[in-house]
Amino acid sequence: MPGALHKSTPVFNLVWALLSALAAAMGAPASFAAAATIDDDAAELVYDVEINTQTTSEMLVVLRNRDGALWMEEGDFGRLRLQLPGSVPVVHEGRRYRSLSDVPGMAVNIDQARQRLILNAPSDAFMTTRLGLAAREASALSPAGRGAFLNYQMSAQQIAGENFGGGFGELGLFTPRGVLIQSGVVRANSVDTRAVRLDSTYTLDFHARMERLTIGDAISDGGVWGSAVRFGGIGWGKNFSLRPDLLTTPLLSAAGNAIVPSTVDVYVNNQRVSSESLPPGPFVIDRLPSVTGAGQVNVVVRDALGREQQLSRPFYSSARLLAPELSQYELDVGTIRRDYAFASDRYGDLMASGTYRRGLNNVITVEAHAEYLQDQAQAAGLTVAAAVGSLGVVNVSAASGGGNGESGSLVIAGMERQGTRFSWALSSAFASDGYRQVSTAQVSSMQFRRRDLAQVGGSFQRFGSLALAFVRQRYAGIDEQQTLSLNYSRTIGQRGAFNFTATRSTLAEEEAYGAYLTFTMALGTSSSASLAAAGGSGDNAPDNELYASYTKNSPVGLGHGYRVSASTAGNYDTQWRNQTRVGDLSLSAARYSGVSGTSADWTGAATLIGGEIRSARRVSSSFALVNMGGLPNVPVYVDNQLVTHTDSQGLAMLHDLRAYEPNRISIQPTEIPLDVTIGARTLVVAPTYRSGVIAKFPVERTRSGTFRLVTADGSAVPAGAVVRFKGQSFPVAYDGVTYVTGFDHGMAGDAIWQGNRCIFRLDPPPADDPLPDMGTVICRAALPQAVQP
Repeated sequence: MPGALHKSTPVFNLVWALLSALAAAMGAPASFAAAATIDDDAAELVYDVEINTQTTSEMLVVLRNRDGALWMEEGDFGRLRLQLPGSVPVVHEGRRYRSLSDVPGMAVNIDQARQRLILNAPSDAFMTTRLGLAAREASALSPAGRGAFLNYQMSAQQIAGENFGGGFGELGLFTPRGVLIQSGVVRANSVDTRAVRLDSTYTLDFHARMERLTIGDAISDGGVWGSAVRFGGIGWGKNFSLRPDLLTTPLLSAAGNAIVPSTVDVYVNNQRVSSESLPPGPFVIDRLPSVTGAGQVNVVVRDALGREQQLSRPFYSSARLLAPELSQYELDVGTIRRDYAFASDRYGDLMASGTYRRGLNNVITVEAHAEYLQDQAQAAGLTVAAAVGSLGVVNVSAASGGGNGESGSLVIAGMERQGTRFSWALSSAFASDGYRQVSTAQVSSMQFRRRDLAQVGGSFQRFGSLALAFVRQRYAGIDEQQTLSLNYSRTIGQRGAFNFTATRSTLAEEEAYGAYLTFTMALGTSSSASLAAAGGSGDNAPDNELYASYTKNSPVGLGHGYRVSASTAGNYDTQWRNQTRVGDLSLSAARYSGVSGTSADWTGAATLIGGEIRSARRVSSSFALVNMGGLPNVPVYVDNQLVTHTDSQGLAMLHDLRAYEPNRISIQPTEIPLDVTIGARTLVVAPTYRSGVIAKFPVERTRSGTFRLVTADGSAVPAGAVVRFKGQSFPVAYDGVTYVTGFDHGMAGDAIWQGNRCIFRLDPPPADDPLPDMGTVICRAALPQAVQP
């Protein structure tokens, strides 16, 4: 009958047995198993629920049979985050129930007085809680306008009595559809003057896809083992620099169990990177940032009673590894460029280069690379980088290449580990006699035949750090070279640093020894002094001499700095640098091995944006024109560093902003006039590649003033009255004193209080006083108005 539980009958059981057998034969999941039945007189009970000492807001209906067993609807298991037990469900009024006693380790109690169902379950009875650290969001790009910049450098030198001069220029034209850059140099001496074109390149970025298109002069991607060469042509690839927020290396995860509601803190190398509140049960925290090298992840779980459990595991992260399913590629096609910086248009044969990297999982990244130079060289190979637990990363490369009728192979194998206390690296590379690649096609002697590297280093904390390195290499037709070096460094006190380096070099049977000793002392936030000694024996060894130097670093923004140094061998080096709004001036004089010289350099830029042509320091990346609404001499900060001040027009040029990254431009409200209000003290701009943006602060001049408001009989308007002035309301203080804003010329207002109203008029404020006191102002009686103050 309706509402009753299904009764078990032989026919019913036979049908379900056949269906169960059919489901098992077809591989059906267990949820299609037969539903059991319980007593006809099972009672429906309504309870509040407390689980693992945590009171929930849930009120559940449970079934209870005559033996006291409790059954809960399947959907309520999910609401309490409990995993469904593997028992056979029962059906009651069309809904499926499962027994609470079938949950392994579950303790069930009923508090009849409070009508509460009290459950205590082990952590593995709960569903796993998955938490992901918030991904770094891509910066909202500041739309690029249309404009231009011109970088230039002029220099004059005199070396050993001979005069030299030169200049460098770089013109950039930018629009929302990319940047066109043209650069060149001019060199002059007593014999001739020569101009050389350097690069002509158009760059278009596709930020959402992290892809970049280049047309013109560029440098190819050589991958791990290949050739990076200058060429003229087309390049296309995925460029992670378009998304500085993207974490490209494999991310860490932390897992554990919380028995009761707890707080979990995650530390990476003793730096807390996550703190989360967790319900009972297993948990996994994904997307933990890692640091390059070896490290330790510690998970600390604390419950409300202060009980604590700690989990720890080592890890190793490397920039050689890509996150799973992340890929990077580059394809370059064009003609190779010869004699760069000496010839304007000397291009060679057709070349092509392609590189593809992909992270297969958290521990393996593969890279394929191929390159080709018409009729001269071709090479192709594969690289595999694999993390070996927390020990380090193994790298193996194998390639085949050749040219001019010859061919050979290249094999590279190595392993490295970087750690805070101990680091080491081993690698060995071998190229057979016939092996060639694009960069060594014309000069075979540039192709190495054997290269071995071994280095080890350790940090002994307050006792300093020690590093030992050995390099051996052999090129075609050149004797084997070996270099052994030892370096020791240590900080002394709060300001001192000591460094010692010893080297031994061997070429054929000739040996050279060198030793360098340096002590540096910081004398303030921007200045330092150092003493150094050098000496050795053999060819190319350093001369025996002592050095002394003093350095005052240039500031981040405007200002000057200098360096003075001299040695016992009669060598010296001096430089003075002054950074201004419109450029940098550098003067220097030096003497080395009996040869003296002096030089002067001026570096600057001109920019065009928003119809404004401005002089500026060299535009090395992207830039911004700050508009402060005509306010002069306002300090402008970038990422809390003072960079410049606005000029007489209230404009300032920021010449060195990071492309595609948030640059925080700010001003201090205490450094602007009292009669100015500003809608935002910080603007965040993220310019595109080598382009300019306008950063306009919402500035409004609002004159303010005070006065004493009295009625016609001379008594003060009572405190608490409301003055309505220029559409705003202002309270009247004790003795009729009133403060108003928006006071820029003679204006009228009124005051209201307890059914009274009076009107007044203010004279124009003095032009040179941002906060004038207008003295006593008479407010004459007027008819009240039914206006809400």
